[in-house]
Amino acid sequence: MGFFDELGKKISDASQDMMQKGKDFADTTKLNSQIHDEERKISAVYTKIGKKYFEEFHQAAGAGYQDLVDEIHASQAKIAEYQDKLNALKAGVEAQVDKVKTEAEEVAAKAEKVKDDIAEGAENVKNDVQEKQNEQ
Repeated sequence: MGFFDELGKKISDASQDMMQKGKDFADTTKLNSQIHDEERKISAVYTKIGKKYFEEFHQAAGAGYQDLVDEIHASQAKIAEYQDKLNALKAGVEAQVDKVKTEAEEVAAKAEKVKDDIAEGAENVKNDVQEKQNEQ
């Protein structure tokens, strides 16, 4: 029985070792995730610091910052230009929608008139047929 006892002990030790490695892996993953979360928080604070600096000093940026401030101003100007183009596109689309709506209403009105004309014509034909039948 010594062989089976020794085999059982090796299997037990191996499974304990695997469980510990799994736990270590989970702990490593959790810690890496926590590190990443803290790094994202730091990046967000850096962004806040930069935005606050820009808001307070964009007119008189310190040495080494003027190029960055100029980049922001250039991007803001492009955004304003793109926004104007977007507004013009929206206005153009709205005008086209209004035009199509008006045309659709006109077509619907014409279709209603044609329907009425057909109904009137059918009534006239019916009356003519009845008159001819009555004459016979």
